[in-house]
Amino acid sequence: MIDNMSYHQKAWQEFLRRYGIQLSDEEFKRKISGKKNDAIFEIVFGRRLDDQDLARYAEEKEALYRELYYPYIRELPGLSKTIQTLQDYGLRTAIATTAPARNREFGLQRLRLEDKFEVILGDEHVAHGKPDPEIYLKTAAQLGVEPSRCIVFEDSPGGVQSAKAAGMTVVGILSSHTAPELEQADYIVNNFTDLSFS
Repeated sequence: MIDNMSYHQKAWQEFLRRYGIQLSDEEFKRKISGKKNDAIFEIVFGRRLDDQDLARYAEEKEALYRELYYPYIRELPGLSKTIQTLQDYGLRTAIATTAPARNREFGLQRLRLEDKFEVILGDEHVAHGKPDPEIYLKTAAQLGVEPSRCIVFEDSPGGVQSAKAAGMTVVGILSSHTAPELEQADYIVNNFTDLSFS
């Protein structure tokens, strides 16, 4: 929906700098991209953390992200038109994301898309983050749609794996990863303007 990976990366870099931890760009993509925060914090700190520490670290990092991204947030080209076209065809729309609630609200409000989705599930609704299929299976169940009838738009390797494991058709969006990194997707496009519904 948005090209925010570089801003998450900047926020993570600043967060990790504060704690004396360094990650290369390759390590960031491999270890962090698409994962739930609780898993990421345990990866970067190298130990189990209690709920209080997880919540504190998560809010610190996500506040950094929102501050950095606020002036620059834009939808991926063609997103609003695609959503409207899908709804004009009578298709149901949902969001299945690892983003925490405040980040979802931030993005949807800034893009004025708050009322465009029937179901919105995020980090707090699942026990297992992507690439586990839980988020997609729960979203399909709430929509009342069989997973095999769902089309997913994904921009991360973990997200593609998650949707495929749920038995869904996946369109990989090349906003933050390369085509080889999203090779498990059924289709790959640069952004939503590449889609055709005729």
